[in-house]
Amino acid sequence: MTDMKLALFDLDGTLVDSRLLIAESMDEAFRKNGLPGCSYDQVRQIVGIELFEAIPMLLPADYPAEGAVKIGNDFREIFVRNRSDGTHTESLYPGAREILEALDAEGWLLGVATGKPRRGLDHILKTHDLTGAFVTLNTSCTGPGKPNPRMVIEAMNETGVEPDRTIMIGDSSHDILMALNARVRAAGVAWGFHTADELTGAGAHSVHEDFACLQRGLTAFGTQRSAA
Repeated sequence: MTDMKLALFDLDGTLVDSRLLIAESMDEAFRKNGLPGCSYDQVRQIVGIELFEAIPMLLPADYPAEGAVKIGNDFREIFVRNRSDGTHTESLYPGAREILEALDAEGWLLGVATGKPRRGLDHILKTHDLTGAFVTLNTSCTGPGKPNPRMVIEAMNETGVEPDRTIMIGDSSHDILMALNARVRAAGVAWGFHTADELTGAGAHSVHEDFACLQRGLTAFGTQRSAA
């Protein structure tokens, strides 16, 4: 297995454009509970963190814990409703499917490390016919979420790939910090929730403006690891 290489992808903001769906669902959940709404800029900062850890980050410090749980549950209901009725979709970014196919052809093992619950991950895989695209699937349902390194470490353990042959690709500083905590390569993408400057500031080894740039970077990384 020493020649294998592993690319782990975040979902929201990296492969899937869920920005409006998440932001507007969160805004509605806050308003439903008598709070001022959340702006997109507020919500984008916490996307990727496990939901019930993220909600209190948007609330006053003295907000009751049970109230935060209710907001989280309301968000999930509103999110599913908005997705089901077509208010917003979770579409693949143009080029997402193509890069997965290209990396598979290059011999990469592919995985997911996402803050989505497993139900949400399964919905994405089924909707976009990606069920067989990944060899390892990791969510925050079974343990600590981002930026804890657990999901990356479990993916490496499952596939037998070493840290120096593993790369985590994501659009948020939470993805970058998770990768660094797991001692793997961290690649940022600048089309999602966090800006290129935020990704660089979090410690990303590289930041990519589009999928073509990302594919070139991954090909170079894989080639360098194979020659090492």
